Formats: sequence, structure tokens, C-alpha cells
Amino acid sequence: MNENEQELLHGLRTLAADSPREAPAYVERRLLAEFHRRSRTRRRNIWWIASSTGAIAAAVAVALWIQPAPRKAGPAVAKVVTSQPSDVATAAAPIFQPAVRIQKAAARPTRATMTFYPLPDSEALPPLENATVIRVQLPMSSLRLMGFPIDEDRAGDRIEADVLLGQDGLARGVRFVR
Repeated sequence: MNENEQELLHGLRTLAADSPREAPAYVERRLLAEFHRRSRTRRRNIWWIASSTGAIAAAVAVALWIQPAPRKAGPAVAKVVTSQPSDVATAAAPIFQPAVRIQKAAARPTRATMTFYPLPDSEALPPLENATVIRVQLPMSSLRLMGFPIDEDRAGDRIEADVLLGQDGLARGVRFVR
């Protein structure tokens, strides 16, 4: 240490010996009040963090615990398979087109294969993605449009049939109900 530093150190020791050893009472009171205020703020912040974390954890647990409601069954989705039915081959006219068989989707139990006869110009329509089947009453004379021979005496009679509608609402095929 140099001479200036030794003088400074001696002066500080003298000053420390002459001054009181405790802080004044008002400084102590203000210091304690500030410690208490910060302590309350810290406890309040910890409480908010803990309760927020608990609420988030409870919400996640409830979301994982609750199962979503089962979906309602939508319309049946059909898979189109083109084939020539053997029982109608003799009754068909030369312009007869192959029938379209609809097989139910695997989600539902499969039943007997349903045979639909394609309507004229149905091949020009877009591919069938999903289908709707509606039941209607057709005049017997409409069978002539599909190439079936009919008796002219019964041309005005009505028959029940299921019509296959594509996703675009256009008729693709017909199935006759017995």
C-alpha cells in the first residue's frame, strides 16, 4: 500500500470508531416495512403461479379423462364394382351396359350384394365417391330406356325401384324392388 491509501484507511477507521454502531430507528422501521411489503408481494405471486399451474394441470387431466362423444353414423359410403349380372343377360337388349354392384363400407356389417343397373350416359359422369339411395315408383315404360323389353299392355303400371344418386345429385343406376 502506498502512503495515500494508508492515510485513507486510518481516516476511515477513526470515523467508524466515532460514529454510532446502530442505524437510526426511522431507517430500521422503513427498511422493515419494505421487507414486509416485498415478502407479501412474493407470497402473492407464488400463490398465483401455484394456483394457475394447478388449474392448467386440472384442465389437461379433465380433457384427457373425458372421452369425445361418439360420432353419429353418416350416410353409407358405397364402393362401386362393375360386373355383368348373369340373371339379366338374357333379358337385356344389345345396348345393355354392365350393372354396378354396391358393397357397403367395412364399418357396417355387409349383407347380400345389391345390384344396380347403370343408366344411359352414366359412364360420362365423374367417378362415384359417395352415394345416396332413394326409393321411387317408376312407370313400366321407363324400363325401355334401360334396354329391357316390356309388354305394351303393362306400360302404364308402376314398379318400385331404388335409384342410386351420386355426390352431384345425378342418378347413376337403378335397382328394382321385388
